[in-house]
Amino acid sequence: MSDSSLLAAVAALAGSAAGDATPEDLLRRLVEVVAEHLDGVDGAGVVLAGDDGLRLVHVTGADVDQPELVQAATGTGPCHDAAVFEVEVVVDDLSDPVQTAWPEYVERALVLGYRSVVAVPLVDRGRVQGVLDVYRRRPGTWQESELQWVRVVAHLAASYLVIAADRDRARRAQRELQHASTHDALTGLANRVLLFDRLEHALSSARRHGRSVAVLFIDLDRFKAINDTFGHAAGDQVLTTVAARLSAQLRDTDTLARLAGDEFVLVCEDLPEIGALLGRLRRALSQPLRVDDVDLVVSASIGVAHSTGTSTADELLAEADRVMYADKHHSPGPSRAARAAVAHQLEHQLARALPDGRLRLHYQPITDGTGAVETVEALLRWQHPTRGLLPAAEFIDLAGRTGLVVGMGRWVVDQACAQVARWRRVHGAAAPRTVWVNVSARELADPGFAGALGTAVQEHGIEPADVGLELLEGDFADARVVAALHAHHLRGHPLSVDDFGTGYSSLSRLVELPVTRAKIDRSLVAGVGGDPRRRALVDAVVTVAGGLGLDVVAEGVETADQARAVLSAGCRYLQGFHCGAPAPAETVQLRWGG
Repeated sequence: MSDSSLLAAVAALAGSAAGDATPEDLLRRLVEVVAEHLDGVDGAGVVLAGDDGLRLVHVTGADVDQPELVQAATGTGPCHDAAVFEVEVVVDDLSDPVQTAWPEYVERALVLGYRSVVAVPLVDRGRVQGVLDVYRRRPGTWQESELQWVRVVAHLAASYLVIAADRDRARRAQRELQHASTHDALTGLANRVLLFDRLEHALSSARRHGRSVAVLFIDLDRFKAINDTFGHAAGDQVLTTVAARLSAQLRDTDTLARLAGDEFVLVCEDLPEIGALLGRLRRALSQPLRVDDVDLVVSASIGVAHSTGTSTADELLAEADRVMYADKHHSPGPSRAARAAVAHQLEHQLARALPDGRLRLHYQPITDGTGAVETVEALLRWQHPTRGLLPAAEFIDLAGRTGLVVGMGRWVVDQACAQVARWRRVHGAAAPRTVWVNVSARELADPGFAGALGTAVQEHGIEPADVGLELLEGDFADARVVAALHAHHLRGHPLSVDDFGTGYSSLSRLVELPVTRAKIDRSLVAGVGGDPRRRALVDAVVTVAGGLGLDVVAEGVETADQARAVLSAGCRYLQGFHCGAPAPAETVQLRWGG
């Protein structure tokens, strides 16, 4: 063995560690260095330590892999002991009768002609990185000088492994940082920065080659309703699914970006047929999407703009946005007859919802500052035959225009009374003390509503105080509701005003009514945790409500910061996805005992 040649080989290892060599490459080279430069060595093997145990990386010498693999299979052997106990294991003669620690390993090594072994752990930063095994066919004492060289090589190899790992981590972190600066964190699509870079490049290439660039501005329809109904986590699920579905329809050369919120932009160079692409995109979006056990159908408005020889990226994107907006709000779309047919079909389906048993009630908890459920709100849902479970916002206006809201309202009252009665029987005092139902001015003006409410209360064995009536603030401007609300109050029903703070013109009417509770509109609560101006507005609304003697509920509370902010502003109660999402009765009741 030449000291200088061994040092040169070790120096080469250092160069590999600083370069692009992987940890496995370094360990392979380590084995070769030992085999080439240590006198009397007939074979060597190296294993890499990981969370799932030792993994053989490389061997040199005839059949050395066999005793090494026996160690991995049995979990015994000098290599295993060196790794577990972080000690050097030296066996001068494997055939010595005293050597009985690893019978299967010893038997295999002796059969192959190996009589002596040294196992040295590769330790750095307090952790075993791997183990180096050195074999001889002849028995005999390992000299201290020989062992010292094995230790030196093993120690340096362990250091080089750490260097390589640090290098790889640094490069990976750099790649991740670069990716994060150019990609949307939620969907993994290109972000605004990368979009404009790709679009500028595409326009430059198009001008040189006399081609065109198409930009598609894609905006999801009614996405806010999904967030409001199912929460932002469900909204994020919709966005990631939409991103994946759109991406699956594109060429490798196309760029899909998430611009902001539910807005996507697609850049296509030299696109032969835009109509075929639009068809694929719309078909991909039309497939039902499962969210919280509900099948949703997502649609989108799409605007298309084509470049000219002088188009800039900003101009092209603005034009696609303008066309999209026209598609969403002003385009003639289907013929008048077609639109009338669709409206008639929806009206017919809604008319059948109650008799066909397609209406559902979900309940959302209203909690106090400790998180205890104080009351619940009954929320109407429609299990549409093709569109899945729809929130009331999707059909309640149509129900109001057609008069169907009256019958639906009576059904809601009866179901809510039956449910609160069941909760009382099963859970007693642990059940919510009031269920709130939403009523419209049209329902209150209906002569039969009061009777239907009274009958439901009586038949289900509950008290009027168990059923609260909630009305939009804007409806208080309707003079027909005043007498009806006074009558319901005298019967014992608590009254609440919804969306408080968005209809100041009706405050004078509100003073005349026996309302005991007010809900701060969700638009005021959003962002209140980090926006001093929103906080000031909430403070003002709470002050007004307090001056009217109303308990205040903050609606649309979705984060812990919002909860803390509205509670400190004086709100007594909270409602929103932070406190609990709307859900069927059997799910909501788990909050108070299953």
